[in-house]
Amino acid sequence: MTGRREHPQEGPSMAEAARTSYYDVLGVPPEADAKVIKDAYRRAARAAHPDLGGSAARFHDVAVAYETLSDPLRRERYDAETGRRRPAAPPAPGAAAGRPGAARAPQPTRTRVEDDEAARAPATYLPPFSPSSPPAVPLILAGKQLHGSPRQPGMFGRLNAGVRARIDGELRTAALLDRALLPTYPAARLVNGLEFDDRENTEAGHVLLAGYRMAVIDSFTAPPGTFSWDGRVLRQQGRPVDYRMGASVRVLQEMFPECNVAGWVLIHGAPDNPFAPVIDVPPGFDRSAPGLVQVVNAGTAVRTIRSFLASGPSPGVVQLPVLARLLAAAES
Repeated sequence: MTGRREHPQEGPSMAEAARTSYYDVLGVPPEADAKVIKDAYRRAARAAHPDLGGSAARFHDVAVAYETLSDPLRRERYDAETGRRRPAAPPAPGAAAGRPGAARAPQPTRTRVEDDEAARAPATYLPPFSPSSPPAVPLILAGKQLHGSPRQPGMFGRLNAGVRARIDGELRTAALLDRALLPTYPAARLVNGLEFDDRENTEAGHVLLAGYRMAVIDSFTAPPGTFSWDGRVLRQQGRPVDYRMGASVRVLQEMFPECNVAGWVLIHGAPDNPFAPVIDVPPGFDRSAPGLVQVVNAGTAVRTIRSFLASGPSPGVVQLPVLARLLAAAES
């Protein structure tokens, strides 16, 4: 699914990037080593910055390319799926030339079970703590998984049905993530109620950070009714629902080019039924397709968000500089 609106000036889409390969996105040959890929990513991220002539869409493409090629297992799988074969490593000492098995065996790819195990591993911190270099986040805060509180409306906001639906949704989402995701994902950091100091004062109900992936989540409660989602437009009872998740994801991707940012719109229905409301999609719609935005109910929210975070590179890492900026946005 994708919530990206068409912007002709934004350069190649991920579909185009896939045709030209992630190596082309970063401008490196298929045999490039980890250092070459990292250096190329830094150059490509600077060139893709909107203030330097790039765009949020290009930022996202570069981030996804780097995320794949910087992880040996994901890179191995990508090379296999695209028919690329990098030069094999020299035979191990003592291996007979030409003997079956002398060449390097393909590395195993990560499965969902392995992703889940990686998510359950103890958190590690980057950069590592050092007495000579104070961490970007105080140690007592860095170790906490839950930060901030859902936004509260002003006196007049409480009279608005739409504001009440959003606030109630954010309270239910914060409780859901705290109960069902954080206890099984030690490196995940949930920050609630963010407002960023950019030109548009971008807001986010919740941001989940784990490794090099960031899930941005907005939510609301809804009365019984029919919802539909075609990857671009969310409708309730046939009428478009106004939400800014696509724009928010693009802004945060600009702010955090080192992360792969994706968004979720979480719709809460009946409290006793996590799979309400039912969200209809067109025939043939690929619910599992990756994209910038997904629309889900509570029953599928934790599973899809966790899968997104855990399948990224270094899912057990807490990036302290990124966390520090998120915490600052929650305090504003």
